[in-house]
Amino acid sequence: MPSNQHIVERALERIDAGYVFPEKTAAVEAAMWCGYFFRDDQVHLKDIYDRRTDTTRQFWTAGHLPAPRYADRPVYVLTSGTTFSASEGIAYTLQAHGRAVVVGETTRGGAHPTERHAITEHILVTVPTARTVNPLTGANWEGVGVVPDVPVPAERALAEAIGAAARRVEMPPR
Repeated sequence: MPSNQHIVERALERIDAGYVFPEKTAAVEAAMWCGYFFRDDQVHLKDIYDRRTDTTRQFWTAGHLPAPRYADRPVYVLTSGTTFSASEGIAYTLQAHGRAVVVGETTRGGAHPTERHAITEHILVTVPTARTVNPLTGANWEGVGVVPDVPVPAERALAEAIGAAARRVEMPPR
C-alpha cells in the first residue's frame, strides 16, 4: 500500500526551478514548460521588448504539446537564492497567473535578456538589451527576484510543498 506522502507526491506537480536553460533558447523553452500547466492553449505568458530593434515579442502557450497537460493538478514551484533567469520566469509566470504556489527562497532577480561584450582579453561586460514584461503584472522580477508565497530555506522547500499539498492549501489570491 502506498504511503500518504507517495499519494500526495503523485497528486501534485512540483517544479524544481533550479534548472538552468540554455541561454539562446531559454525564453522559448520556459514558455513551453509553462504551457503544460494551463488548460487553455492561448495564455499570454510574457512579452520581451528589444530596445535595439524597438520590437516586442509575445510568448503564448502552445496549441500542441508533445505530452499531456497538467491543468488539474496543484503546482508547487521550488526556488532558492540561486534560481535565476528563465527558471525564475517560470516561477514568476505561474505565480502571477495563480497557477502555482512558489515555495522556498527569493530568487536572484535576472529578468532582462543580456549580451556579453569583450572589453579586453580577460574582461567581459554583460549589458541588458531587452526587458521582460508580464502581461498581468506589467512588471518582472529584475533586481528583486521572485518572492515565494511560502518562504522557507531551500533545503526545506520540497518537504513544505508536500506538506502544503497534504493540507490542500489554497493558492493565495493574486
